[in-house]
Order: sequence, then C-alpha cells, then structure tokens
Amino acid sequence: MEKYLVIQLARFGDIIQSKRLLLALMLEGEVTLLIDNSLTNLAKLMYPTIRCIGINASNSDSRTVWSENLKIFNFLQQEQFDTVYPLNHSPLCQAISTLFEPDRLIGYSRRGGYSRQSNWVRMAFRWLGNRKKTPINLVDFWAMFAQTPYPAHLVNPKAQGKGYGLGVVLSGQNARRSLSPEYYAKIIPVVFQRLQNSNNLKEKTIFFLGTQKEENFAKKLLFSLPKHLHPHIQNLAGKTSFQDLQEILSNLELLLSPDTGTAHFAGHLGTPVEGFYLSSAHVFETGPYGEGHTVWQTHLPCSPCGEFQACKSMDKNEPNCLTAFNNPHFLYHLLHKEFTKQSLASKPLQSIIPYFSSFTDNNHFTTFLTWQSPLRLPQDIQRQKERNILENYCAATKNTAQDIQLHNIEDNAIYAETDWIFPQNRP
Repeated sequence: MEKYLVIQLARFGDIIQSKRLLLALMLEGEVTLLIDNSLTNLAKLMYPTIRCIGINASNSDSRTVWSENLKIFNFLQQEQFDTVYPLNHSPLCQAISTLFEPDRLIGYSRRGGYSRQSNWVRMAFRWLGNRKKTPINLVDFWAMFAQTPYPAHLVNPKAQGKGYGLGVVLSGQNARRSLSPEYYAKIIPVVFQRLQNSNNLKEKTIFFLGTQKEENFAKKLLFSLPKHLHPHIQNLAGKTSFQDLQEILSNLELLLSPDTGTAHFAGHLGTPVEGFYLSSAHVFETGPYGEGHTVWQTHLPCSPCGEFQACKSMDKNEPNCLTAFNNPHFLYHLLHKEFTKQSLASKPLQSIIPYFSSFTDNNHFTTFLTWQSPLRLPQDIQRQKERNILENYCAATKNTAQDIQLHNIEDNAIYAETDWIFPQNRP
C-alpha cells in the first residue's frame, strides 16, 4: 500500500479545499496530513481515517517553528513516504520539503536555495497573470496532483436546504473581503423573507456564526437589523467548536457568507451557500465547491485585486466593490432570485454578477467545477474555453484515449511548450 504525506499549512478553508485530493489518495493508500495545530480537530472531524499531525506553524519566527517541531519533522523523514505533496508556497512548507527526496515531491519545494514547482504548478502561475480568466477552482487545482483524480461531482453532496434556519457568517477582519454590518442589515431581512415565502423553513432562526473576534461585529449587526427580527436571532459568535459548527451547518436551509472557511465547510456538508464576494475574493478560484451554490461576485475594472494591496477604487471612503451591494435592484433580485436576461436587463445590477455552480460532465474524472451566469460575459466564454483546454490536458496526460488538438488552443498564456514534453508526468 502506498504511503502519502500531504502538507497543508494554510487556513481553515484550505483544509476543506484539499478534500478532492485527499479523497483520491485515500483510495490508493495510507494518508498522513500535516497541518497547523489549531486545525487538527477540524481535520479529524472531516477525515477520520487519515492520520492528522499538527505542528505550530503560525509562529512568525521560522527558527522557532523548526526547533519546536523538530521531533515531528524527524519522525516524518523516517516514515519513507512514497509521495509527498507540499501544497503551499510558504517558506515553511518549502523548508519541510527538503526533508524528502526530490523525486518524491509533487507541488512546491526547495532545492539548493531555490524554489521549485511541479509542471502543473508552473502552469497555475501563468493563469494568475490574468485572474479575470482564472479557469479552475482551487479544489480542482490541488485535485489534479493525484494520479487518478477523484470524481468531482462526488466530492461534496449536492447542496439542498434542510429547513432549520438561516446561517450568517460574520467576518469583519478585512473590510475589503466582507460586508459591513450596515450592508448585511439590508440583506438578511430580504433573504429571510424569501425563505419564509418558500415555505421551506421548519425553524425560523437566524444564526450568527463567527469567532470571538466577530463579537463586536455581531453587536453592530443586531443594532442595525429591524427589531422584529431580534427574537429570531441566536448569536453564536465565539461560542462554537468545529463539532458544534458542523451540527448547525448540516441543518440550515441556507448560509450567507463572504469567502470564508465556514462557507467551504457548508459546501462539504451539502448546505447551500449564498456568497458575497468582494475585492480579492474570486468565485472562480475559491467559490464553495459542489452543485447548487450561488455567489454574487463584484465586477469592476480593478477586480479581482490583491488582498493586501491599497484600494484604487473608493467611493466616500468605501471600496466600490462594497457600495455595489447598495443598489436597490440587487435587493430585488436577492428577494425574487428569478434570473433571466430580460429581468436583469429591466432591473440591471451595478457591478455585481450572480453565478451558479454546476458540473458540465459528471462522468469524466478530470471534470472541474463550473460557475455560470445568465449574463454570459465575454470573459466567461473565454474562461470556459480555457477550462476545456485544461480538462483535455489533464485527460491526455493521464494516458486516456482523449487527445489534445494543439492547433485549437486560442490562448497560450495558460501553457508553455515544456508542459507538453513529458505528458506522463503532469504533476
């Protein structure tokens, strides 16, 4: 039986977005997952058959991190893993990769003081040269590290509401990635009314979900909401374990959220997510995985932008990607959610586009998640073409009967000649 090590030292959401890769490896052998200590309970909850090892990866002093976890690193080095998957570009992840032989590494690594990337990763760096046309979701990117990818449509259940309340993720750590309490206070009553009109709500509760850092956010939001909703609100910010969160999310009719780990957790459980993506959050990169989700994506000349770069598009001290949600037509479409080209033309949205998740082909193992909009913008059409190219590329490099017609490729920004030299060694 093969032995695999997956190094995933990123955040809450990244543990969940590694799921398609982990499922594939679990079918082929024994899997060890190296993660930050703070996420071991989550990982064990999601992947009970995987050996999860936590390290103190959040210390900013790399020497301290190495010394504190030296015993674990020595143990991993002695395990004789057949393949090691360093999934992060971080210095720590690359440093850990030096413990293993280069021919066993797939992903990010370091040798001779230089960063190295597998072929597939190098291709991804070229995609990021134009994020407006990002062709695949992060889940699918990591999934293609496996020799035999797990079927995309089986990764998460098809999203279906369970009726027991509306979840609202409070995420106030970065104002450019999250809705403010004032904007949320307009959205929540509309969505809650929509759910009540559908007669699907078995329990009329609005759950505030977040960490202790969002306690002040919760207070501001409660103050801004209409008083008739207050009896329905249960503030759970800072009061839930991962086990508690799983139980709540599993029973919701719908979850409202920015691009957060909680949204990805809901996707893992098959709970519908209605996402609000601003600034650097890009639905085609990190939208909730699975069929049946909706994301309202801001669409501006400057988006998507870097998470920590200075905002170049402000209106009255607020980013334009936030003020776009103040359009009254947005609230109308949010309430009715009946999208056609005609309805969107009669009540046009300003700098916001609704997208819906689906799979175009459930039978092929290299299928990627697709996000579609009734507007069908030119960049959406081009993105679909490039996604098709990559699906064909992955199929061809897995020795399937499907071949790639090089003369049909319209955008050479996603590939280089060297990517095609050794097709049997795609990762």
